[in-house]
Amino acid sequence: MVSALRVARHTERLDEIVAFYRDGLGLDELGGFRDHDGYDGVFLGMPGTGAHLEFTAGGGKDAPAPHPESLLVLYMGDDDAVAEVVARLGADPVAAANPYWTAHGVTLEDPDGFRVVLVPTPWLEVVEHSGPRSQLRRLFALAEDSERELDSYIDRGRVLVALEGEAIVGHLQLTETADPAEVEVKNTAVEPGHQRRGIGRALMEAAIELARDEGRSRLVVATAAADAGNLRFYQRLGFRFRSVERDAFTPATGYEPGLLIDGVELRDRVWLDRCAGD
Repeated sequence: MVSALRVARHTERLDEIVAFYRDGLGLDELGGFRDHDGYDGVFLGMPGTGAHLEFTAGGGKDAPAPHPESLLVLYMGDDDAVAEVVARLGADPVAAANPYWTAHGVTLEDPDGFRVVLVPTPWLEVVEHSGPRSQLRRLFALAEDSERELDSYIDRGRVLVALEGEAIVGHLQLTETADPAEVEVKNTAVEPGHQRRGIGRALMEAAIELARDEGRSRLVVATAAADAGNLRFYQRLGFRFRSVERDAFTPATGYEPGLLIDGVELRDRVWLDRCAGD
């Protein structure tokens, strides 16, 4: 078992590097050394992780050359934290080599030319849930207004959960359909205090990857026609309209009459799908 992690790098600009990572990024200076066998060094702590960065200079060794794909990726938690660091550094972002990081973060270069990616979302782990579904019922109910409907499917299929530390902050349920080549996203939700932080996208991306690994050709999902936010969310993830099921949400299926979503009556269900290989 690994008990600690320290990543060390040599530099010819030690003072500038320390200023960038300590004063700009906000890392903690834990200590250092001077003229130890011809080397100077500084230890910087990564808040919340227990990991350290060590920068050394001297020793008659040249610093390594930077590479655009050699990255230090920091998950900052929200957009404000990223904006604060960028403003503090007064640095202009650079174009990421990998377009994934352009879409998901802000890339900066340190004084040596090595790249640091600031990601506004928190670090998440998505795993399959093995406990009782009753633990997740409150999350399920965020996406299901009918207790009767929820009772009919909550124990079906598999459930992925998003973890921040040990806390479950979101879930996604996958169930079989009549077509063995496809899988349905039956129910998914994120804790209200954690929404708009990329957790729903992370769950969906994990579900897409799982379907692809299993050789499925399609994912399908249904949502209320009145829920414009969900429709935007799924289309941004590559889902396209498949069909409309009229009067799916009625008292006959356990839904209270007159339910509104953003002022629009809950009546029709929209089905969408996307290829698992896209």
